[in-house]
Amino acid sequence: MIDSEWFKGDDLALAELQHRDYHGTTKRLVRCLECRVDDLAPELTPFLPIKTFDHRDVQWLHDMLAARFRLTWLREHKTSPEQARLFGQEEAVYARDFAFEWQSSLQDQLESMLMLYPNTVRFVLISVLWPNPDVRGIGAEEAFFRDVVEPERKRLSTEASCAASTALDGK
Repeated sequence: MIDSEWFKGDDLALAELQHRDYHGTTKRLVRCLECRVDDLAPELTPFLPIKTFDHRDVQWLHDMLAARFRLTWLREHKTSPEQARLFGQEEAVYARDFAFEWQSSLQDQLESMLMLYPNTVRFVLISVLWPNPDVRGIGAEEAFFRDVVEPERKRLSTEASCAASTALDGK
């Protein structure tokens, strides 16, 4: 996981909590993608199940879902993302609740994304099955970044800005 800000007011303390189970989460994501092959990328069925993989081929998917979850969580638990900072006695409670909610919502987060970007299954699994330097994997990574990651990054930024404006208007 690359701990980086995806939207204004993104909370890197929360990102660090997600980072703690990064490898377990990437394994879950690959398993969930494998389960969606039949309806979203049937040509990949003969290559499954995937026994091992390089976590870097799933990193952008993980980081994007993690950022989406942070924005949703911040909006539900705070009046604006800019006001959300973990500190003092509340940190342990919020950290435990946040980590539990993140893991509990992972499959729902992925399913929501697949509704918007169904090619995610194809792009990510091709990059896992034929990792860099294979041109198939490189092409899939580039397509995923162009067609999914960049639009989602813009979408998150817009949603965060709207949330911040709404919070300011409400004061």
